[in-house]
Amino acid sequence: MERIPSLEKMPSNPVLLYVENTLRILEQADIPEKEQDIIEEVLIWSETAKCGQPHKRREWREKGFQLAIHNIGSAQIYANRSRTFMAERQDTEELIYLLIATHGLVGQYIRGESRYRQFAPLMDWIEAANAVDIDIKRVLYQLNKCIIAGVSAGLWESVEQDVKQVVKQISEGERQQEWPFAERLKKLRRQAIEMGEDSRLYDRYLKEHSAEEELVRFFGKADFWYVESALSSFSFEEFVKIFLLIRRSVNPLSVRHISFEPLMRDMYRDYQGVRHTNIYKKRIIEAYLKEVSITDLLHDGAAVNEHVSLSVQPFDAASEIIGVTFSFSKAGLKLIEFCQEAEKSPLYERAIVLLYDFFEFRKDSFDRLQNEQAYLTDMNGAEDYKKKIAEYAVGKNMLDIGAGGGVMLDLLTEHHPEAEVIGIDLSVNVIEELQKRKVREHKPWKVKQADALDLPEYIEKESVDTIVFSSILHELFSYIPYEGRKFNHRVIAKALTSSFDVLRPKGRIIIRDGIMTEDKEEVRRIRFKDPDGMAFLGRYVRDFKGRQIEILEIEKDAALLYANDAMEFLYTYTWGEEAYPHEVQEQFGYFTPSEFRACIENELGGRANILVFEHYLQEGYEEHLSPKIELTDVNGEEATLPDSTCFIVIEKR
Repeated sequence: MERIPSLEKMPSNPVLLYVENTLRILEQADIPEKEQDIIEEVLIWSETAKCGQPHKRREWREKGFQLAIHNIGSAQIYANRSRTFMAERQDTEELIYLLIATHGLVGQYIRGESRYRQFAPLMDWIEAANAVDIDIKRVLYQLNKCIIAGVSAGLWESVEQDVKQVVKQISEGERQQEWPFAERLKKLRRQAIEMGEDSRLYDRYLKEHSAEEELVRFFGKADFWYVESALSSFSFEEFVKIFLLIRRSVNPLSVRHISFEPLMRDMYRDYQGVRHTNIYKKRIIEAYLKEVSITDLLHDGAAVNEHVSLSVQPFDAASEIIGVTFSFSKAGLKLIEFCQEAEKSPLYERAIVLLYDFFEFRKDSFDRLQNEQAYLTDMNGAEDYKKKIAEYAVGKNMLDIGAGGGVMLDLLTEHHPEAEVIGIDLSVNVIEELQKRKVREHKPWKVKQADALDLPEYIEKESVDTIVFSSILHELFSYIPYEGRKFNHRVIAKALTSSFDVLRPKGRIIIRDGIMTEDKEEVRRIRFKDPDGMAFLGRYVRDFKGRQIEILEIEKDAALLYANDAMEFLYTYTWGEEAYPHEVQEQFGYFTPSEFRACIENELGGRANILVFEHYLQEGYEEHLSPKIELTDVNGEEATLPDSTCFIVIEKR
């Protein structure tokens, strides 16, 4: 579950395959036969608690075996096996039992999940036994190599030195090796930190919210299973709140093992053949966690949410071992089920968004749910024109409006290494991902959540030298209900005046965006080579939100449209079904060249000097479309597409 990138690719019996892998690795070890026999026996028995036919598992549970914690359960099964007792084998069998009982704990300790004190019985045996013919350090090293390399050779390479250190400590009887709380916390957040979470904020955050003391006490009493796999996609604040929810839902005096395996299984799903976090469940959980404060959780005052709650499952009669996940109401489960089924067709994606807005589960109106990563990747495309933007940028302070995936921020800092570059965006997700990327890749630029229509609220007036609108004005035009309605040209004017207010004299506004052709009566006939093309056009005409698309003439496989409408449609046809639900919400061309120039002059007045005003068809676009359509004029003569993109540079006098 932790390592396989797609659930569909998991073998039918992954446990047996894993055990076979560990034994094959052992075969290659150059160690004495007795030590090899001990390790082999450990590997054969260590996964048994994960296996067994239903009747056998019922029998084990009736005997009180702890099957939920595989090393404990497997050791109990080994100790209970039918055998003939032989006194001369007692020491070896006790060692095998202890090695099964600590199976995997070296890796867990390195990851911060297990406490070092779990090795105490093994160290007691090492001190008491007279095993002169066994090199315990070598046994522990080879055993853990088999355990970890059996999962992944790359994983073993990454932790081998850590394993050697822990094995040395255990074999030499070093008892006081617990991780300090802050270090253990960082290890538990390793994946999140690798993705860009700033661990330097942990200490300050916990102290500000008075949660550190309680968590130190709680962490000191428990070992965790699968916590990193289950929780790494949640923010640190959410991580803290989940642990505080657990603390108030269990008896902290008795709980010893907390398994997040139920949550890990619930949170993973295959999406388009790749394993992903179940974003629908995650958004519901995030909305719930946002409602509760740490103060409430510390004082048992958290409100009840009708859609979701933490679910604690006791795995033993004394509740020393518990499993953790989240349970959902019937309505919540039906909503998740609908979304998972509906996403198989892009036609339903709008319904998913509407439902999550209705229940207030989306982070904000720009949260694209499952398509967020694809959207950020797309935003990083077309670097060539973005390099042109960077070449026209001037000064020491630069602002990228709608920073998206961050490629414009990269290019500005690359071309202007002395400049302070700031990216702003309204989307919570975009800012969170950019901040993680900044930390992860040590980027010099900064990010800020801000409104492009009200920049003086966030940025000092006349303090910026270059402001970039790279394919973002049409999104403001399409998504922001300005003065009560979307697709309002006044939003473009407002964005320009807002930018001009924070621009220094001699500073520049650089715009790359959509444009309409000047002759609004010009027409184009689209003849589809794909038999489904006309159906796609029919849906588009019905679903497009920007303006009324008019089909002037219709044939079996062709349609005559105004050139601007044809161009607008072809943008969406190019992107295809996956992007369809979002593309029908956006209007790329909103001004003709003369209308755009007039807007700039009317809104910015005589202080605005238009240095560059170009419009063009993106290079290679027609070639890209040629396998899909044939384009002609009204008379059937071969025709080109109109210009669809503008590049404008405005200087403030």
